[in-house]
Amino acid sequence: MKFLALLPLLVCAAASQAIMIRPDSATALSQFSSGYDIGNAIDGSGLPSGFTPSSVHATYASGNHWTTASNAINNGTAKATFVFNSDVTIGTYYMWNHLSNGIASNGLYAVTRFDLVLKDSGNNVLYSMLNQSALPNVHTAQSFGFVPVSGVRTVEFSILANGQPTNNSYTGVAEVAFDTEAVPEPFTLGVLGLSLFGLAKRRKK
Repeated sequence: MKFLALLPLLVCAAASQAIMIRPDSATALSQFSSGYDIGNAIDGSGLPSGFTPSSVHATYASGNHWTTASNAINNGTAKATFVFNSDVTIGTYYMWNHLSNGIASNGLYAVTRFDLVLKDSGNNVLYSMLNQSALPNVHTAQSFGFVPVSGVRTVEFSILANGQPTNNSYTGVAEVAFDTEAVPEPFTLGVLGLSLFGLAKRRKK
């Protein structure tokens, strides 16, 4: 029982050190128009002041999303680079996926697969997270955690697929942010808790 009682404390202690950080600037190879540029994905537009990963993003509108030109995935231009002015440590990528409700001509703009590449000030690759899957129609941040990487200056984000079977429509994201620690999804925490509970029960026997 003593072992079990310590588990929540260990999990909370690890989580309490996490700090959400945001890029200082960003560039993109494609945008639908000036109202849908990459700046919208790093300025908190569409989210409440002091937002957290659990905050709900507002409905898709000009000024609160980055949206590419049509067919950007197939053209290889559905790419953005997030820039930090000084070295940072990153262990989680937060992504509020594209919301196609309300304005978009279809609901299939959301990212479903992507690559993430972390680089240092000399443009050397520090870490690559490739062919990651994302879910559409999620209004809060999806988190993608990994062992924290230090010395990061840029993060390259490449969209590989969206909801269109042929990937020939628009795509993009609503907002992105990062964390200094590896923060698992709530579902992952739940599974971790159950696994540790089972381990504690086995130790008790």
